Amino acid sequence: MRTWLAALALSLSALFPQPSKAQAAPAAAATPTQYRVLLVGNAMSYTNNLPALLRAIGAAQGTPIITETFAAPGGTLSDRLNDGHASAALARNHYDVVLLQEQGGNLAACQTKAQRSAPCVASRHAYKTFAEQARASGAKVLLFASWGPDRKWDSRLMFSIGSVARDLDAKLFNAAGTLNALRKAQPEAVLFPEPNQPSIQASLMLALALYRDITGNAPSARDLQIRAPLLPYNTAVATDRPLEAQSGLSDGGAVTVVPGALIAPLIQALPSQDEEQLDPRRRR
Repeated sequence: MRTWLAALALSLSALFPQPSKAQAAPAAAATPTQYRVLLVGNAMSYTNNLPALLRAIGAAQGTPIITETFAAPGGTLSDRLNDGHASAALARNHYDVVLLQEQGGNLAACQTKAQRSAPCVASRHAYKTFAEQARASGAKVLLFASWGPDRKWDSRLMFSIGSVARDLDAKLFNAAGTLNALRKAQPEAVLFPEPNQPSIQASLMLALALYRDITGNAPSARDLQIRAPLLPYNTAVATDRPLEAQSGLSDGGAVTVVPGALIAPLIQALPSQDEEQLDPRRRR
């Protein structure tokens, strides 16, 4: 863990030199497929700038990924539906994938006896409406299955998100299961330096899994050039426009470099996509 953090710390302060032609050439066809991804949620959708990590992985793989993110700390899907900005983006633009991430408290409250409560009904309505809007534009829907403070909370979250996934016939992006796989592979890793807030290593793991789920291709270990700040979970973001359009939050300024040697063990720890659907649990 110390070696991983030390190598990453060195990379954070340096501008990455232009790669050689041999490094830059993508392994795929000369004209790679481009993916447009809409992320709707709260701080879990952008802590450590998850969208920027995803873009960096896409660039390194020769598969451009364009992201737009509508999120706010502590926000719910109902908040994002009610303000109308993500819906307007869906009506205006084409996306290949829409990732929906609900507040954990809302999900955990939606147990069988509480499914008629106002917050739960509002949450289900927001999921359903966003999924319908996404599919109307031809987008694939992924439901972000997050984590909680303990396994009991995780179980509640997975019960609720699994129920939503079945109702919407949608796929899970099992963030909790992905981090559980990393914990099993690297028991010494500190994945949550603050309660429930992922480390940079954990967010990179999530971005690698998300890249694979979006493109259908396993990533290879290549140097990453992250061209946006690695945002803390309590970053103040506006909700009336994408995070990527907000000054100081998206691309620009210094480049953070993560060597491919640090990416390789994360890729090796990725669970299979079948495991992502079936293993909802995570040990802290």
